[in-house]
Amino acid sequence: MVRHVNKEKRVNFCKTLIAADDQFEDIIFTDECSAQLHNNKVTFYRKITANRPSIPKPKHPLKVHLWAGISKRGATPILIFDGIMTGEFFTNAILKDEALPFINRKFADHHRFQMDNDPKHRSRVSKDFMAANGINWWNDWPSESADLNPIEMVWSQLKRYLAKKTLFTKEDLINSIREFWAVYMTKDQCSGYIDHIFKVVPVCILMKGQATGSMPDKLFRSISSRGRSIGYFNNLLWSPGFEEKRKMCL
Repeated sequence: MVRHVNKEKRVNFCKTLIAADDQFEDIIFTDECSAQLHNNKVTFYRKITANRPSIPKPKHPLKVHLWAGISKRGATPILIFDGIMTGEFFTNAILKDEALPFINRKFADHHRFQMDNDPKHRSRVSKDFMAANGINWWNDWPSESADLNPIEMVWSQLKRYLAKKTLFTKEDLINSIREFWAVYMTKDQCSGYIDHIFKVVPVCILMKGQATGSMPDKLFRSISSRGRSIGYFNNLLWSPGFEEKRKMCL
């Protein structure tokens, strides 16, 4: 459940995207999550928020943390790491070693670097590094907006991929994650995930900033987002023929 203070921010953010008819051509969407192996089953965890109840965890889990990004020019390398992420680790292991080389290779012209509002992302050392190295932090991202980040769909696909595997060790888990990233995270696949947000943005406004969940897919069932735009889905949503479907969100 999105807190009231963030609903308005989400709506305003989405209105800005619609006004610009943003195609997300220059954005690198990033995120972190954790993958845990227990009884040969993999469970994914994201950062716990004040609104999300804690999930009981096994006493001795085999667990790794993941960081990655996707863009319409392809995916970043996926970083698999242990331990607690600090501001210094984020700056050195992620921004310096992973994000910056990717930006220099793929976005010599212009880019926007998206990340959520985790305090480690906003630490002084992180902000100083980004400013000194020309990382254009897209500092407009509203809190509690995982549904607007297409990399969430990547984590979901990775989870389904790992669920089909028989994994016994941490090495099995890591190798399978790397295999998935090498085989499936193509430029075309990344673009497909990102284009899906064309559907989500207008629905977020219709739902007054609430989390959209599966509603975009229900409203626009069988309509591909590939080759479309935010404007296309916004106009479709507010067309007379969609009046009954709009009521689903109210």
